[in-house]
Amino acid sequence: MNITQSIDTLIKKGNKALDNGNCKQAYSFLQQVYQLLLSIPQSHILWVYYYINLASVYNNMGQFLESIDCCQSAEQIIPIKGNDDLKAKIESCRAASYLNISDYPNSLESVKKAIRLYKRINMKENVALELITYGNILLRIGKWDQAIKNYSEALFIAKKTKNKRLEAKTLMQLGFVFRAHRFLYLAIDHFREAERIFKKLNFNQGLVTALYERANTYLSLKMTEETLALIKQIKALTPPDSTMCSFLYNLRYCLHSQNKNFTEAMDCANLLLDFFKKAHDKRGVAKSFEKIASVYYNLSKLEPAKKYGEKALIIAEEIGDKLLQNLCKKLLQDIDHIIKNNIDLDELRKNEDYDTRKN
Repeated sequence: MNITQSIDTLIKKGNKALDNGNCKQAYSFLQQVYQLLLSIPQSHILWVYYYINLASVYNNMGQFLESIDCCQSAEQIIPIKGNDDLKAKIESCRAASYLNISDYPNSLESVKKAIRLYKRINMKENVALELITYGNILLRIGKWDQAIKNYSEALFIAKKTKNKRLEAKTLMQLGFVFRAHRFLYLAIDHFREAERIFKKLNFNQGLVTALYERANTYLSLKMTEETLALIKQIKALTPPDSTMCSFLYNLRYCLHSQNKNFTEAMDCANLLLDFFKKAHDKRGVAKSFEKIASVYYNLSKLEPAKKYGEKALIIAEEIGDKLLQNLCKKLLQDIDHIIKNNIDLDELRKNEDYDTRKN
């Protein structure tokens, strides 16, 4: 077996490991690739394949800045003419990395380049995947109608090409939109259908994401037992080194908050904060600050609640995340109203509890 065949085999094994959410194993296969590559010049096209796949692994490990560096390394090697498929892959991976660190302008620029390149070489399914990323960026900046248009186009391509995995990914995004607009049972239907497809395809990473989003929707419906059952499934499918561990922290945070176990909720919020700081994920950090602020608010500690709420809002405004901005502003408005009117929050909650029990 020559070096090209050996590298191709290892990369395929790495991609399979990623599909199962096993980032550590995927990374180990690429380290074997690296050892083989040391025997050939660093200008060889095989190095491009290595860097592109390493960028993908880093993205899945939450090391988004390292992923961007790998994209740049691949770009420096690739010839100026031709290789549009590889150039598109680089832009695709870079778009995802920038999205994960909430750098929306750069993410938009890369995803548009990827779409243009894939259209040029008529790779329709890849175009659809980029349309999903494009839609995700648009959601973050509050352009819902445009996002739905992209998802719909991606779903049309998925059905036309009979690509079930692509179809499931698109169903997930549409489910998210339905949930955001409070069509909760319709969202659950979409997540269930995506689960069914991912399970049939043996795509664990997609399956875990679908289970997580359905659990999130059950939380909105205050269906605790159903949420706990899904947490158990997610835990069984999630390797310890996976970025999907954040799903478990978040679900537990939400459950503890609903059950008024605020000490436990604070622990989960801090776990999320540490996780997202290590990943350089600004949006994740902002959401974690908002969660910490909410716990302090529920503990009637308004000064630290306002402090962390303001921290969250500053980052949300910096990255242009409209959804998160609105969430932070609502919390801060509530805090300011209570302080301004000298409201006894504990007494107010006691009265609300009494009214609830009476009704």
